[in-house]
Amino acid sequence: MKKSLIALTLAALPVAAMADVTLYGTIKAGVETSRSVEHNGGQVVSVETGTGIVDLGSKIGFKGQEDLGNGLKAIWQVEQKASIAGTDSGWGNRQSFIGLKGGFGKLRVGRLNSVLKDTGDINPWDSKSDYLGVNKIAEPEARLISVRYDSPEFAGLSGSVQYALNDNAGRHNSESYHAGFNYKNGGFFMQYGGAYKRHQNVDNVKIEKYQIHRLVSGYDNDALYASVAVQQQDAKLVKDNSHNSQTEVAATLAYRFGNVTPRVSYAHGFKGSFDDADLHQRLRPSGCRCGIRLLQTHFCLGFCRLVARRQRRKQI
Repeated sequence: MKKSLIALTLAALPVAAMADVTLYGTIKAGVETSRSVEHNGGQVVSVETGTGIVDLGSKIGFKGQEDLGNGLKAIWQVEQKASIAGTDSGWGNRQSFIGLKGGFGKLRVGRLNSVLKDTGDINPWDSKSDYLGVNKIAEPEARLISVRYDSPEFAGLSGSVQYALNDNAGRHNSESYHAGFNYKNGGFFMQYGGAYKRHQNVDNVKIEKYQIHRLVSGYDNDALYASVAVQQQDAKLVKDNSHNSQTEVAATLAYRFGNVTPRVSYAHGFKGSFDDADLHQRLRPSGCRCGIRLLQTHFCLGFCRLVARRQRRKQI
């Protein structure tokens, strides 16, 4: 009986500590129509069209904080995908963490956005298709099982460092180091995000070193948003000491009229250098798994309309 009482007391401590819980979420869905035409020798050999209802990033989450005194707070969040099509499952599969926040900044441990992902406003589009958004330049962004520190803001300048473990799945299956900074002055802003990896294995292709750098600059005053970005990727392969690189640029312009936001984006990937053509052809069909790809130009035009947004706070 004594052991049972102790166990119940310990189990109740986290609930008592996190008394103020915020329930939040977003439902995003749409209808996408596509048409593809296959050519052979200048002749059209097939035409395919398709229409489907897709989920565009619906989520539900819980978050809270507890004042520990002396300006220090314990923070936590559990967030997961919530597809209206019922295709997503799991718990905590979006940004989920525990941490501390205070005058020193913010320290978190868990499944966290990479520093590079936090510079992703250059791609504001919600779509499952690579052709309905600036999705290719955003491919290296990820949520990683990691430790991350974000500094407080000094005169508009703040910075972040992050270390990701090698137990992340897929193409993030190696240790990686991330850093970035943000600068704001009025509506003007500048962001940098970068990452470095060693000894990565992608589709049985061994990568000795990989690095990526992205710089974003623009203006955002809540109504008008304009930004340009440049991104550079380099991968050194173990095989034959070969080197692959790619440079990409993108620009987005948007203006909000109430709940309606027309926007336009343009992206261009310059011709990269590929010492291993066989590697490039093997990686390209699977979505450029190491991030390197051929020349590509992409243009998007459209608008979005905000229907509703609500958060609910509940005392437990």
